[in-house]
Amino acid sequence: MEKVEEILNIPEETQAIEFKRLEGKKVVKKTIQTIVAMANTDGGTIIFGIDDPEKTQLKGFDRIFGIEENKELVDEIFQEIKRIIPPISNLNPNLIKISDDKTIALLNISKATESFYSIDDRVWIRLHKSNKKLIPQEIVKFSYAKGFEKADKELADVSFELLQTSFFEDWRKNRKITEGKIEDILFQTGLARKNNNSQLNPTRAAVLLFAQFPANLLDTKCAIRIIQLRGTIEKFGEAPNYLGNPKTIGGPIIDIIRNTQEYVLSLLKSGVVIRSGFINTYKIPERAVKEAITNAVIHRDYHLKRDIEIRIFEDRLEILSPGLFPYNITKSNIGYVRSDGERNNLLVEHLREFPEPPNLNLNEGVRAMRIEMNKKNLYQPIFFTYPMYEDSVNVVFLNEEQPTEWEKIKKYLEEKKYLNNKIARDITGVVQTHKMSRMFRKWVEKGLLLKIEAKSHNPKDVKYKLANIEELQNI
Repeated sequence: MEKVEEILNIPEETQAIEFKRLEGKKVVKKTIQTIVAMANTDGGTIIFGIDDPEKTQLKGFDRIFGIEENKELVDEIFQEIKRIIPPISNLNPNLIKISDDKTIALLNISKATESFYSIDDRVWIRLHKSNKKLIPQEIVKFSYAKGFEKADKELADVSFELLQTSFFEDWRKNRKITEGKIEDILFQTGLARKNNNSQLNPTRAAVLLFAQFPANLLDTKCAIRIIQLRGTIEKFGEAPNYLGNPKTIGGPIIDIIRNTQEYVLSLLKSGVVIRSGFINTYKIPERAVKEAITNAVIHRDYHLKRDIEIRIFEDRLEILSPGLFPYNITKSNIGYVRSDGERNNLLVEHLREFPEPPNLNLNEGVRAMRIEMNKKNLYQPIFFTYPMYEDSVNVVFLNEEQPTEWEKIKKYLEEKKYLNNKIARDITGVVQTHKMSRMFRKWVEKGLLLKIEAKSHNPKDVKYKLANIEELQNI
C-alpha cells in the first residue's frame, strides 16, 4: 500500500500525470488524446480508477473507485489505442489491487523518439495539465525542435568554393585525406549529397563546419548573442540595463565554441560592479561554463531562425538554446541516462575529426557541470524547457553557494516528493515559520522548487516539490 499512498499524496495533475476516473461519455476520447499528447511531449503516466484531487471533495482512499467502476470503458480505451499511428508498443497497464472489488491501473507512456504519434490525423502535445492540438505549421516546427527532422543533414545552396577554408584544411589533414577536390571529399564523407536535379550540394553541417561566415550563407541563424546586465532582471524600454553593447559571435562551429567560451569566461572573471559599489565576483566553475556552451552549440536546433542567447546577470548565468530535448532525454533525466541519439549527429561526427575538438558528449557534459558546481558548493544547474519555453532549453547557473538547509530539503524531496513548511523546519532545524517561508520563496523564484497551492487556501497546506523531478518516475 506504500505505492498507493504515494499516488494519493500527489496533490495535482501535471504535464506528466493525469488521473482518470472511468465515468462520462468523453473519457475514452480524452484518454486517447492524452496518451498521444504525453508520448509526443516527454512521456507520462495515466492513473485509472482514482478521482482527480483538484476536482473532488473526497480524500485519501475515498478517492479510489477502481477500474471495476466501468470495465467496458477500459476495454474500449485499449481498443482505441490500436488506432494510434504509428502503433505505440509496450502500453501494458500496471495493475495494483486495492481490495477485493477495487483495482487501479497505471499506464506508463514513453516519450516519442522518432516521429509524432497521431489519432484521427490529429497530433496532440501536452501542456501543463491539458492537451493541445497542433496545426500543420506547428508540427513542422516541433519536428525540428524535438529532433525528428535533422536540419544539419539538409542541403544548402552554397558554393563549394566558400568551404575551401583553413577550417576545411585542418579537418582534411587531421583525417589524413591527402588528395581530391573538396566536393568529392565532402560527397564521400556524407557532407554533400545530390539534390533532386542530380546537382551536388553541401549539407548545412558542412557550411557550419567550414564556411568563414556561415550565418551569411544559410537561411537560418547560427551565431551567439552575449549580453551582460546590471541587476537580476532584464529591463526593456528606452534604457535597457545592459552593461556595454551586446556581442555577437559567429563563424564556423569550432571557432564559435572557443571564442564564446573565452569571451564569457573573461566577463565572469572580471566581475561586475553592483549598486553597493563592490565588485560582484562569479564563482561558476570554468569547466561547467565550457561544457554548457559546447552543448548549446552542437545540440541546438539549426532549423529555428534564432541565435543562442547568453545572459550574464549579477546572480546567475543563463544559456538559452533553440530546440527541445531530443530522443529520450527529458528535464528530469538529463545527465542521468544516456541519449538514444543526437539531434545533429552529422555535425557532431565531423566536428570530432578536427584537431583538439571540444568535448562533444551531452550526457558526460551535464554530469561534469553538476560535479563542478558541487565542488564549489553551488546549486546544480537548472534546466528550463517546454512548456515554459515553447521551443528552447534554458540552462541556468546560480552564482550563489547553497546553504546547508538546501541539501537537507533536496535529499528529502528526492525520496518523499513533497513537503510543507512544518516538515521543512523539522528536517532543517529552522525554528521560525517566516524564516522557512522566505527560504521557500527564494528557491521558488530561482526555479529550484515548485509551489503547489492548496485547495483549502490554508498556508499550512501549501506543498513544495523539486522543479525537475516527476512524481512517478520511480514507481
